[in-house]
Amino acid sequence: MVGPRVFEVDEVDELIPALVPLVDAIERHKRQLKQLSVRANALELIWGDALQDDENPDHAEFQAHIAEMQKAKEALEACSERIQELGGEVKGVEPPLVDFLGVRERRLIYWCWTKGERRITHWHHVDEGFSNRQPL
Repeated sequence: MVGPRVFEVDEVDELIPALVPLVDAIERHKRQLKQLSVRANALELIWGDALQDDENPDHAEFQAHIAEMQKAKEALEACSERIQELGGEVKGVEPPLVDFLGVRERRLIYWCWTKGERRITHWHHVDEGFSNRQPL
């Protein structure tokens, strides 16, 4: 059985240009989900269960919001899956955080990247998170 890929820091640096548009898209889809959720929730607050009635004047708008939310969720998941295909693990979206397995001093670690960083400058142990990241 083949395990997950383990990266050298320079290999992750080479992936950053591919990560940037993916995390930008994740952020865009998250914003869209939030806006659509606010709109759908407002309609639910106004109408309650009556919103489910096909005759309700806002029923079609509500259903459109739900359909768009599903599309945005699927697009967000597709971006996350693409990051996984590159070998990264999405650890957060606010802010965007992506970790890649690596080895440092003969220990398994994560190379830690967040949006705005042009290269890998930090790492953390696999049992720790972003708050415990350490400079290279």
